[in-house]
Amino acid sequence: MSSEALSGACHCGAVRLTIPRRPDFINDCNCSLCTKRGAIWAYFRPGEVRIEGDTHSYVRADTPTPCLAPHWCTTCGCTTHWTPLLADLERMGVNAGLFELESMAGIEIRAADGRSWPV
Repeated sequence: MSSEALSGACHCGAVRLTIPRRPDFINDCNCSLCTKRGAIWAYFRPGEVRIEGDTHSYVRADTPTPCLAPHWCTTCGCTTHWTPLLADLERMGVNAGLFELESMAGIEIRAADGRSWPV
């Protein structure tokens, strides 16, 4: 990771994530999963993100082809990231809310209308 790498953590600090740089934008998705998980997403290639600590994951049962699995801290329950389930999905999401506000200041937040996407 470069000197621009940023580290963030869940509330209790048991899960730590390191990203290589500030994201280009943060996605605030309104789909039923993202709103209930309470996360806003920054995207990176999986090999660019370092994750330390134990997490649980979940795969949606309400869609014929789930494309991602959200993860959360096994201690405090904070959503930490999601991993792709489809081979052609070359990105993962990191919960930008886990990083210090100052490190995310000024980054564009895009509203994504995930509720209108086909399930």
